[in-house]
Amino acid sequence: MKSKRLQPVHYVVENLIKIMMERKLTKVAFADLIGLPEAKWNKISNGRQSLGVDDLSKIAKNLQMRDVDILLYPRVCIEAENTKKEEVKAQITVELKEELKAKVLNLVFGNKNLEILNN
Repeated sequence: MKSKRLQPVHYVVENLIKIMMERKLTKVAFADLIGLPEAKWNKISNGRQSLGVDDLSKIAKNLQMRDVDILLYPRVCIEAENTKKEEVKAQITVELKEELKAKVLNLVFGNKNLEILNN
């Protein structure tokens, strides 16, 4: 009987193994907790079978974790708060000679607005 060649264990599987070890669970107990047959978890943890996205979601739910937190383990993804972008206001004071004043105001505000400012 030919055995499948062992593949390097994916980092997500390594993260799951870390979780299993930190919770001090055996492979049998961990397989039961994550809702996979023991044989399937053995193959996944030994690199003989890949971990599917559906299995990852099921595992995350059973571990009461989010998929992204398993991907980033031991780090945790923190969602950014919905903050309103505040309008940035700036005030600049510039002293100009009279001859430059008209040119600068024209550049900044345009000809039409310059007439309003002079009135």
